[in-house]
Amino acid sequence: MDETKPRRNWLLVLSLCLNVALIAAIAVVVWRIGHFDIFSGSGGPMAPRSVMAQFPDREPAIEKIIAAHQAKLADLRHTAAMARRDVFRLFASPGYTPQKVGSALDAVATADVAIEREAIDMENESLATLSPAQRQALVERVKARNRSWFFRMLRRQGMR
Repeated sequence: MDETKPRRNWLLVLSLCLNVALIAAIAVVVWRIGHFDIFSGSGGPMAPRSVMAQFPDREPAIEKIIAAHQAKLADLRHTAAMARRDVFRLFASPGYTPQKVGSALDAVATADVAIEREAIDMENESLATLSPAQRQALVERVKARNRSWFFRMLRRQGMR
């Protein structure tokens, strides 16, 4: 009798494992896109919401600071969006001139700087609520955090 050894399908197993890993990576990316944090004071290890997550005792004070800046930030974001819309309208209009679009782009830059200034003011005020010991703990946490792109993709927006 002719006994044949069963052929090992190791390539098939490897392909299956890679497909499962690819599906998991795609699921993580889709989940992260759906849960993007767009609230005022979010993003970055020293952002107000990240500081609140690390120091719950400072939450009431930082919430007041965020609430005080939130309306102005929303207004500034709306102004920046309208400035960008105006740039496109000027660019698409029959009366296009580089000077008109240039001045409209200057308005966009001004609006963006105003948003950034307000966000920095909010961050500065929230960091001012911390005690010296808490500031040192925050510094140590920022120094020790994992900077790998893979783990940044997996973690939530705030510092945990």
